[in-house]
Amino acid sequence: MLRWIICGSSPTPVLRRVIPAILVSLVLAIFGTVLVMLTSQVTSTPWLQAVYVLSVVVALKFPLIAILWWLIARNREWPGTRVNWKPEEQAEIFAYLESEAQRAEELPDAVERLEYLSQEAWHVADQLEGHDKVDALTVALRVDLIASRAKRQRHGH
Repeated sequence: MLRWIICGSSPTPVLRRVIPAILVSLVLAIFGTVLVMLTSQVTSTPWLQAVYVLSVVVALKFPLIAILWWLIARNREWPGTRVNWKPEEQAEIFAYLESEAQRAEELPDAVERLEYLSQEAWHVADQLEGHDKVDALTVALRVDLIASRAKRQRHGH
């Protein structure tokens, strides 16, 4: 049910569904906090207070915990494991690296920026295999070419 609320018919979470779900559950959690603060006014029996607090926490705070846990658990990226990018994410990364390299070429601190972008491009290439690795290596080499031009321009050669 949680998947349907957040994703609908899409295989991935949809932002226009995630934000309202989190906002509603956040309001419920805040309301739950207010109800927990009123525990002493509801009853003076300790075991009834405990039952009241537990039921409020489970009913009103659990939805927020469940939504956030589901979003975190479905996007597992553990240190030391290979990253699995979707093809559109790879295309965005490659386009970003190249456009930032071209943009940085004109800036006063171009060499430093391009050294960083070069490291990022080679890191991406290290994470991929097959045809994707070839594309990533091409991007890394293009960034390095722009970096070498920037170094030559800085030194006046």
